[in-house]
Amino acid sequence: MAVEQPQQWRVPEDRRYDDRHQWYLLIGSTVTVGITDYTQDTAGDILYLSVPRVGARIQAGEPMGSVESGKWVGQIYAPFDGVVVDANPRVEEDPQLLNRDPYGAGWICKIRPNRSEDVHRLLSPREYQALLLSLAAGSAH
Repeated sequence: MAVEQPQQWRVPEDRRYDDRHQWYLLIGSTVTVGITDYTQDTAGDILYLSVPRVGARIQAGEPMGSVESGKWVGQIYAPFDGVVVDANPRVEEDPQLLNRDPYGAGWICKIRPNRSEDVHRLLSPREYQALLLSLAAGSAH
């Protein structure tokens, strides 16, 4: 039986994900962080975003930024321990870039993890799609 695609949400195959609906793209020793298509879609128009400052030491599970839309206020969480090596000023100036291009120009920050193997512990695209399917099934009841 084929796996049904959850709603209309895109899940690029080249990234890892978490259950907070953030994505992670490992290139070399740096991980780019963003929010998923699901997040931007359910949030509606994103009105505000704060990004972590370059050089900040982050700890797994701790907030490192915030997002606000007309529907909710949320946090961007550190997926693992590391250091912020870059931040995207464009998304602070134009938060709706997260709505328009969540997997491209709408990236939030780049992190150098203390341990690169931590990235591989995140959800695979298939595991994340299964999470989205379970959410979609739960909202259908």
